[in-house]
Amino acid sequence: MRLLFVLLFTALFFCAKAQDANATLINIVGCHNQHDPAPSLVYMADSIKPDFTLWVGDNVYADTRDDASHIDRQLRVLEQKPGFADLRERSTFYVTWDDHDYGLNNAGKEYALKEESKQIHRRFWQLEDEIPEERNGVYYSNVEVLPNGKRLQFIMLDIRYNRDKPGRNGDPLGEEQWTWLEEQLKKPADLRFVVSGFQILLNKPTRWEAWIKFGGQRKRLFDLIERTSAKGVVFVTGDQHYVEVLRRKGDLGYDAYEIMAAGINKNERPGKARCRVAGPDITVHSAPLMAIEWADRRIVFTNTDVETGEETLRYEIPFGRIGL
Repeated sequence: MRLLFVLLFTALFFCAKAQDANATLINIVGCHNQHDPAPSLVYMADSIKPDFTLWVGDNVYADTRDDASHIDRQLRVLEQKPGFADLRERSTFYVTWDDHDYGLNNAGKEYALKEESKQIHRRFWQLEDEIPEERNGVYYSNVEVLPNGKRLQFIMLDIRYNRDKPGRNGDPLGEEQWTWLEEQLKKPADLRFVVSGFQILLNKPTRWEAWIKFGGQRKRLFDLIERTSAKGVVFVTGDQHYVEVLRRKGDLGYDAYEIMAAGINKNERPGKARCRVAGPDITVHSAPLMAIEWADRRIVFTNTDVETGEETLRYEIPFGRIGL
C-alpha cells in the first residue's frame, strides 16, 4: 500500500512538472535604474528563461532636455548589465517606453527630442522592422503563434509621443494610434496583453500619472475593446516602483485586470488603489512573472525576491473572468 502511494505521488509530481513545462512564461521589466545592480536580470535569464520579456517603460532613466545622445548612452549602460544579453538571447523582447526613457519626466507630445528619441529606441531595441521609421510613435503589435497552436497577442501602446497634457480634453494616444489599435483588437487571438507605460485602472485621487486623468479616454478604451469583441484582454503597466494587481468587474464586458509591475531594482511608498486585489509588493530586487497555464485555463502571476528566492506575491486570473 505504501509503495502504491509513493508511485501515485511520483506520477502526480511529474505530471504537474510536465504541465508547468507547457506553460508560457512572460517576465515583466520596468523602472530600472541602469547605474545600480540589477540581479533580477540575471535571475530571469538563468533561472526563469522566459519565452517573452515585456519591457514596460522607464527601462532606463535618461532625462535630458537637449542632448539625445544622453538617451543612447544610458541604454548602452543597460546593454552592458549582467544578464541583459542572455535575457535578450533566451527570450523575445516586447518593448515600450515611459517618460524617463522617452527622455523627460512626465513629457508628452511637446518634448523637443521626441523624434530623435524614437529613432534611438527603434535602433537599440532592434525594432526597425516592427516600427516603421515614419510612424508617429513606438507603438506596435504582434500575434505570436505558440507551439501548442495558441495565438498570443502583444499590443505595445505609446502613451508619450502623442500624449496631450492631462485634462478633460487630453488624449494619451492620438487619433492615428486609436485607429491602429482598433485594427489590432480585431485580429484573432486566444489571449491579449495590452501594455501601457502608466496605469489604466488606477482611479482618482492619485498623485501618479494615469489614464483616468485624460477625460473620457479610459472609457473610450474600454468601449473599444468591448465593441471589437476582443476577448481575453489583460492590461500590463508600469510607472510605480512596486508590484500589484488591480481588478474592475465587468468593465470590458468581462472583468478588467491590470498587472502593474515595475521597479526591478528600486521601490517606493505605494499609492492607494481602490480596486487592488493583490499587493502592493515593495520587494526591491523583484522578478515579476506571468505563467499562462493553458491546460488549467489561467494566468498565474507571481513575484519573487531574487535575493532570497522567496515568492512574495501570487495571484491567479482564471480565463473565465476575462471572457474566455
